[in-house]
Amino acid sequence: MRQISPALFLVLVAFTIPVAVELRTVFGFFGIDLPLIAVVLFEIVLLGTLIAVYVLGRISPDDEGAATP
Repeated sequence: MRQISPALFLVLVAFTIPVAVELRTVFGFFGIDLPLIAVVLFEIVLLGTLIAVYVLGRISPDDEGAATP
């Protein structure tokens, strides 16, 4: 698994916040009233996924330095 750098991780986390906030606006264009709790839950799931990918990348790094027979 490819490692995500700490800088990229922070950029992705910062990018998810406006996406989650504007999600209500996008749904509003289609006449769907999205409650705030749905946006909060979406953001929690998105951040949880990013954190899981980041941590798994740190736990199991690439095998680039492994010796081949």
